[in-house]
Amino acid sequence: MSTANRNPEAAERARALVPAGEVLRGEHGISLAGRAPRPGHFRRPRALRSERRTLGSWLLLPVNAAARLIAITWNPFEAFFEAVFWREAKKPGKPFHGGWNSMAGHLARAVLPRTKNSTAVLMQVTDRRLQLAYVSRARSFTGGPGPAEVGWSTDLRNVTWIRDRSDVAGGNHEIGFVDGSWCSVHFGGHGWSRMASAFPLRLSHLEPVPGPGRAVR
Repeated sequence: MSTANRNPEAAERARALVPAGEVLRGEHGISLAGRAPRPGHFRRPRALRSERRTLGSWLLLPVNAAARLIAITWNPFEAFFEAVFWREAKKPGKPFHGGWNSMAGHLARAVLPRTKNSTAVLMQVTDRRLQLAYVSRARSFTGGPGPAEVGWSTDLRNVTWIRDRSDVAGGNHEIGFVDGSWCSVHFGGHGWSRMASAFPLRLSHLEPVPGPGRAVR
């Protein structure tokens, strides 16, 4: 089983979110691959709504707002169309296939949740489902841990393959779905090489991407 060793407390809290009766096959901290497109701010789901914003998070608000403003100022048309009308660019080698409303698009959006404080995002693979767990890194005013919750989830039968792309960067993998969409993600930290073994069908970077609807083995 792969684990998010950089944050063992987050991994332990995320395990409590696995539904009763299901077997956890693998888990790891996840982010989008470096070259994968990023969803616009309002496409990203809200998560951990119950937590309160920490002082550090309040201080970072102007910085984050300025970064978004600079992006819009430098390229307003691109920012507008990305947020409202984005469609996959027809570029060879682009690490994403399918629109934001595809299964891969929903995964990509969920990997970057909107939260009030810094959040660990972990992918969990059980014998029945693929899901993301959100674990707040912030502490409450009493010193206790922040909230944790399950975000995006799908039946494991909807996941048709995973392809190791360590030829591009160590920890990069492409995850494909029954609708033919796929998304490139990154498993960071120690143990990422074992994460693919939790998936039903594993491909090397030399094998072609399967077509839509390929059966799970």
